[in-house]
Amino acid sequence: MENKRNNLRENMKAGLSSLVRPTTETIKQPDLRTQEKPKYKTCNYITDPSRHNRLKRYATDNGMTLLQAFNEAIDLYLSDKGERYAP
Repeated sequence: MENKRNNLRENMKAGLSSLVRPTTETIKQPDLRTQEKPKYKTCNYITDPSRHNRLKRYATDNGMTLLQAFNEAIDLYLSDKGERYAP
């Protein structure tokens, strides 16, 4: 009787994992904290809907996100303006 009581205590200390065994191999998840996320500045802007739609279509056709297409358009615009606006 004492042996059963001790076994029960040990199982309670070990938790549920001692009673339930995994049926499949555990898959290691990549550590998401180690991946660097790009930093963005939030900017709300008002634009003509036709320009917004054109930019969305351009992004879709080139396999880009809307943010990437917008940044590319801004970079192109600023590069045409000369050295004054260079990074």
